[in-house]
Amino acid sequence: MANQITGKIEKIGAVQVLHSKDGSKTFQKREIVLDATRYDPYTGERGFENYPSFEFGGEKCAELDKFKPGQVVTVSFDVFGMKYEDKTTHETKYFTKVRGYRIESRQVYTPSEQPGIPSQQEPSAPPASSLQEKKTTGSYVPFPPPVDKNGIPLDKTDDLPF
Repeated sequence: MANQITGKIEKIGAVQVLHSKDGSKTFQKREIVLDATRYDPYTGERGFENYPSFEFGGEKCAELDKFKPGQVVTVSFDVFGMKYEDKTTHETKYFTKVRGYRIESRQVYTPSEQPGIPSQQEPSAPPASSLQEKKTTGSYVPFPPPVDKNGIPLDKTDDLPF
């Protein structure tokens, strides 16, 4: 079963070269960290922070050269766990690694990419009167909706008491 996660690249680490115990073999690994923080779909507020890191190994390290921080990507990964015996306490311990095996760039939806709608520059936080005009014309309304300094949506068309 494939595990995937989508997020914005926070950091791409440098290539690390590891040597085998006897020194006869080398292995490369590289780490990438995503910002996969979730947002409330109704208010647009940040939920809990989520910064998973993924380890790419071998020839997969070169795939990370195609990407840069700030890009939105989908990482396919596998969870890999091992157990070992602590030499001092003789206790069995476990550790888990998350290994990436594929990374793909994601297209970020913008209103100008929708077919049939002419491209126009949208302000980042339009005034409330502008929102009313957009509703009547059927234009794209940005999500999350604009809010005032207290976090209350500027568009007050709902009549819900809460």
